[in-house]
Amino acid sequence: MPRVLDGRLSDGQYEALLLAANGLTARQIATRLGTSEQGIHLRLNQAARSVGAHSRTHLVALAMATGLITPADITPTRQEAAA
Repeated sequence: MPRVLDGRLSDGQYEALLLAANGLTARQIATRLGTSEQGIHLRLNQAARSVGAHSRTHLVALAMATGLITPADITPTRQEAAA
C-alpha cells in the first residue's frame, strides 16, 4: 500500500506523482499506467490541490519534504547512472 499524505492522495494520484518525480512526462506516465494523458494531468492537479501545492514541482517538493517520496524512490537516469 502506498504512503499517502494524511490519506489525501488516492493510489492513482500517488502512482502518477511517483512517476512524475522520476522525470516522466504526462504522456509517458499515461502509457505506463494504461490511461490517457488528460487523466494523468487530472490526477496530478487533484493531488496538488489536495496537499496545497501550486505546481507539479511544488507537489514533488512537498512530497519529498513530508517523506511521502524519499530519495530511494527516485531512479537515476541513464546519464546519471553512467557518471
